[in-house]
Amino acid sequence: MKKEVLRLQDVTYKKENTFIFRNMTFSIMEGEIMGITPMNSYGMDELLDVIVNNLPLYYGYVYYQERCVNSWKEEKHSRNRICLIDSETSLVNGLDVLTNVFTLRTGFGQEILNEKMLTMQLQPFIDELGVSIDPFMSVEKLSAYKRVMVELLRAIVAGYHLIIIREISTVISEDELEKLFDTMRYYTGKGFTFLYVSYHFEEIQQVCTRAILMSEGSINLIFDKEQIKKGISEDNYIDYYNHVSQRLLHRARGNVPTAESRKEVLYVRDMSGKYLDHFQFSVYKGECLVIQSLDTRMYNEFLEILEKEGGFKEVDMLVEGKKVSDYRTRKIAFMKEEATQTMLFDDLTVRDNICIGLDRKAPNIWLKKRIQKSVQEEYYRIFGEDIFDCYINELSDEQKTRVIYMRILLEKPEVVFMVQPFKHAGTPHRMQVWELQTLLLERGISIVILAMNMSDSLTIADRVIRISRVDGKMTTKEFTYNQFSELPMSLPWVGFFDELKNNGEEI
Repeated sequence: MKKEVLRLQDVTYKKENTFIFRNMTFSIMEGEIMGITPMNSYGMDELLDVIVNNLPLYYGYVYYQERCVNSWKEEKHSRNRICLIDSETSLVNGLDVLTNVFTLRTGFGQEILNEKMLTMQLQPFIDELGVSIDPFMSVEKLSAYKRVMVELLRAIVAGYHLIIIREISTVISEDELEKLFDTMRYYTGKGFTFLYVSYHFEEIQQVCTRAILMSEGSINLIFDKEQIKKGISEDNYIDYYNHVSQRLLHRARGNVPTAESRKEVLYVRDMSGKYLDHFQFSVYKGECLVIQSLDTRMYNEFLEILEKEGGFKEVDMLVEGKKVSDYRTRKIAFMKEEATQTMLFDDLTVRDNICIGLDRKAPNIWLKKRIQKSVQEEYYRIFGEDIFDCYINELSDEQKTRVIYMRILLEKPEVVFMVQPFKHAGTPHRMQVWELQTLLLERGISIVILAMNMSDSLTIADRVIRISRVDGKMTTKEFTYNQFSELPMSLPWVGFFDELKNNGEEI
């Protein structure tokens, strides 16, 4: 009989006089991989915090290793021996792998370190992982995948019985994700247990033995292995599915423009570096091109070139037939990853955050009230809300996202590069991002999405270029719209295109 590793019994959690979730009840058994797919992000942070850190409960009980570790009757509780591996590293930069795995571990009591002995103890665990890791390498020099492996290694060495992995596909490639899944399966055979959190059920289907579907802090369904194979019913995200599927059907029935019928607005003749090898691509007017990197080093190099001041000087790039070397050109816009946290100034108003992008296009805009009023009216006309004088820190995440896209609409670039725009997004946020991207395309603004995890990018894409390295050489493969069904079925929305093809739709 399998042992119960974690159980939440009627857990109700209240934060700042608001109930985040009520009567949360589920259990995880030893040696299984339980999945959680949140339909939105509401309550997810708090749920994991309750599981790991035993936050004070309004009501209910938490059991770990068949022992009650948290109860509504008591206030003070210690942290559980549970590992959380997230897209953000928990390793300490400046220290090597050996130190992160052993010395910083809770309960490590040695004052004088015997590095030779510790290395001998660590090596069998490294060999089990099947990945080459130098114990004396500083962790900030590790690739994203090796960083995840070191965090997993630390949990295994420490003997943590439950390991939570959250949204990790946003920082490692598809191939690396498959290797991670194989590693997880291997360790379940040794008695370790995993909780895998992903906003995309396609990932859950690849690795999980049971799964929870959550929405607004409540459990909608708990899937067994057979139900996981069947997938989530469209009824659970019907609004999003209907919006997207109608657009895809419209395009599938001959309404997607071909590259030949569009004007080329951007041509990258040569993008090279240590890992990118003379990469070239074109972008056409009003199209969405997704560039998916299957190699984290290539992805990081691409991103570094785009973000670096003066980076365009290193790229042979033409915009509307003219060479671009000035990174400040307003013909190209750049939307960073998790833009609401990285591209807005919290202590400025919406007016200032929007107009700051127009200062070169409309000199002295800060003195021209007429232009500011026109911008305010345009925002209201598109989004139907008057938040112009509000400060950014007063806005919801949805409103912040609108401000970012409004700034791009007003700048009117030819092309906007977006870095993983669907990252960490629940279903309502994904639909909002999709609708705003559609708005840009309708205004003739081309989109280039740079991604490791495809997420929902396929719902908006006209073309996909997948880049990788094979035997030390860069390889590229391009998929046009009518070839999307040939992409791996594990990618979100590929099943929709495959279904269209099987139903005889011309795509």
